[in-house]
Amino acid sequence: MGWMLWSIETLMCLGSGWLVAAALHPERGVLHRLIATLLVAPALILVAMQALGLLGLLRPVWLGLVAPVVFAVPAWRAWRRLGRERVMALLRSDVGAPARLFREAWREREPAVLTVVAAAGVLLFGVLLVWVYRSWTWDPAWYHVPITAYAIQTGALDWIETSVPWTQSHPKNIELLAAWNCIFPMDDRLDDSSQLPFAVLGAAVTAAWARRAGASRSFAAGVGAAWVLLPPIFLQVWSTHVDVACGAFLSAAVFFLLGKPERRDRWMCLLALGLYAGTKMTGAFHLLMLAPWVVARGAVELRDARGERARLVGDMGLSVLALMAVGSFKYFQNLWKTGNPLWAFKVKLPLLGTELPGQFDPAGFYGAKPGESPLFFGSAEAFKQLLRSWYVDVPVFWPDVRTGGFGPVFAWLLVPCVVLLALELVRPGRWRVHLPILALFAAALSVQAAWWPRFVVGAATAGLVALGVVHGRLRWRPLRWGLSLAFLGLTAFTFWQGASAQVRQVDLFNYAGHFRTVLRASPEERATLRVVPWLWPTKWAQLKERELKAGDVVVYDQSVRFLAELFTRDYRTRVEYVPSGGDLGAYLARIDELKPRWVGVKMGSAEELALFKRGAKFLFQAPGSGMVMYRMPR
Repeated sequence: MGWMLWSIETLMCLGSGWLVAAALHPERGVLHRLIATLLVAPALILVAMQALGLLGLLRPVWLGLVAPVVFAVPAWRAWRRLGRERVMALLRSDVGAPARLFREAWREREPAVLTVVAAAGVLLFGVLLVWVYRSWTWDPAWYHVPITAYAIQTGALDWIETSVPWTQSHPKNIELLAAWNCIFPMDDRLDDSSQLPFAVLGAAVTAAWARRAGASRSFAAGVGAAWVLLPPIFLQVWSTHVDVACGAFLSAAVFFLLGKPERRDRWMCLLALGLYAGTKMTGAFHLLMLAPWVVARGAVELRDARGERARLVGDMGLSVLALMAVGSFKYFQNLWKTGNPLWAFKVKLPLLGTELPGQFDPAGFYGAKPGESPLFFGSAEAFKQLLRSWYVDVPVFWPDVRTGGFGPVFAWLLVPCVVLLALELVRPGRWRVHLPILALFAAALSVQAAWWPRFVVGAATAGLVALGVVHGRLRWRPLRWGLSLAFLGLTAFTFWQGASAQVRQVDLFNYAGHFRTVLRASPEERATLRVVPWLWPTKWAQLKERELKAGDVVVYDQSVRFLAELFTRDYRTRVEYVPSGGDLGAYLARIDELKPRWVGVKMGSAEELALFKRGAKFLFQAPGSGMVMYRMPR
């Protein structure tokens, strides 16, 4: 029943998003409507979930009742604006778009369109991997997935009492969208699913932009699909690492800053920036960076309004509220709880001569000198390290790809195209097309640790669009064919490098060796199989699922590493943080109050000894941490 309800409500959300997109872009192509759908639909889900979470009512029943109302209001307005005949005509047009694309590609003999087939296969395989594997990647098991689990456990978006600062402070959009996929069935099978739609968003933005910049329809589709085939994209798209979504949101925001300022583009740009800011704190940084551009376009809108400026100002205010509705909650909560919206990082305010409190200095995190910002290549030899990552270092294709850039196609084809566009800025009339592409490339690289390709996904979008510009300007057919084949070959080699490494280096990427097992596994086996060394051994994960009953409490202290391991697959238990190392009497009093069934405590601590004396039974030591698990006597 839960899966059926989730399916129905998700289809309702997508239908509402598409209707809004159709009302905004009835005369534009299918890609514009797809992009808008993939911005509006998650925003509608987040509005419903955040409203209920703030009231402490984030439960399946309430969400099942409130969400359809949130979806219905904009859908009804869009339907009234378009009318039934226009809606059905646009729907038929959009459904028929893939067939039209391949007919045109066949006429043009454009080989680049083959990447569309490959990307579709990769995304479908990503869905399968989400379905059969438990969440195992490092950052998600550490702090992303626990955000999802806590939201479902508490039914609220309250401040989380935990020793993992990123679970407390990290913006929650991707994790809340994962919660949407888990809360109705009360099953964690889809807790790594929420980035998959944004791989489609990134591909659609890249294709639409390349087409607008002069590429043929089929070649634009090819470069858009190639976005999905880059290792930093497809290797983390089936996890909640969030960087795929961040790159897609940043690319969409800049895409909607192209051309003459329009109301609908302003709304989509601000919605993309809001979704980005609510996903990762670099979104707030890019929001500030792009704000002058957004404001300047707003000023042009006001200049051209002529007699409707008061109404336009109101509309602008509403679009800013939309940004805040999906992007600002965690910053206000962090500010309220800690005095720093960007907590857990310390933040220096040079103009005020003060520093906002935090646990970590970002300079120490990313190699800058103490007190210096790692942004804008502020860390030592950052630019040199970036070039080494792209052209020298041997790639290690973990899902959180840290070296190797975006592969050979990026290093040897896309970057030269970006450089060519930069050199052509001096030519009359070129800056309108080239400058936004270069702006996205530069903005993406201005973040901390830009040599980690997963942090700079927007640079891949810019490179692919730059390739589309160059390809579209080639008039001699053999030369255009040659560039298409070079692009297709380098993309295939790039994909092969990342994908084959998962199998060729199975001793390093342990999870791949379990693929046949998880395909045949029961739901419980799938949720407990140890596919990488840092997860709990299968024996103990199975014991957790079998022994702990609904309402049982699991306690942990600051020695925990992978917090996601403490939750059961159906969210039936309660996970609570009780710090050790302080007053032993207070610790034991809290244990008595919570009456936990399992307790994780620092090995060798006074608290461990006290629990043992109370009759607690040792179970195992959690891998990768100093935490040992005990079963408490009843």
